[in-house]
Amino acid sequence: MLHPQDITPLTFLDYPGKAACIFWYTRCNLRCPYCYNPDLVLGHGGRENEFAFLEERRDFLDAVVLSGGECTLNPDIEELCERIHALGYLIKVDTNGSNPQVLERLLERRLVDYVALDNKMPSARTWKLPSGEKLFDTFCRCVVLLQASGIRYEVRTTVHPALLDEADILCMIREAKALGYTGTYGLQFFFNSGHTLGNLEPPTRRYDRRLLDKHSPLRIEYRNFPEDRFKY
Repeated sequence: MLHPQDITPLTFLDYPGKAACIFWYTRCNLRCPYCYNPDLVLGHGGRENEFAFLEERRDFLDAVVLSGGECTLNPDIEELCERIHALGYLIKVDTNGSNPQVLERLLERRLVDYVALDNKMPSARTWKLPSGEKLFDTFCRCVVLLQASGIRYEVRTTVHPALLDEADILCMIREAKALGYTGTYGLQFFFNSGHTLGNLEPPTRRYDRRLLDKHSPLRIEYRNFPEDRFKY
């Protein structure tokens, strides 16, 4: 079984309303320039004993977040989820939306309880996966699957003004709503860790929050946004 490269032992932010840990898995099929986990994206394999960790914390934690990298590339993800559920934990999956076929199996077998789904770009952008599929098409399939499943999920986008402007963001929110998503839309500001996959420079302009709030058809939740990154 592929083990996580690292474990965050406790978070109250990543699974709403739950005390959770995060398992960080290596490998990803995307190369997002803002990614602050290049070691995970380009890495292979893991070293952490996740089940010994979970056994020790059964009376303390409620949930496990599977993240990365892209955790749906883990060939053992179904067995992993089965074993985590057997220990009594809820499971949240963070995914870039590139593997609807894996998500479908997890949902059909009720192996996941919450999903955070990335929306990377508006439909007009032609970002393709190594398989040749357009990423927006796989995102759409994921939303349809999640809508039909009835489980809790969220849609979110990491933003940087050099990559996505206000018009792009509003287009993406409208497209998610048109697919049936009615929840809060998460905007995650570029996290400048000093080392990103694309060596992305800090932003040189601010987002117009008043414009976004006024024209978004869904409530926006701003995450990791320093106040000086807005204009009003």
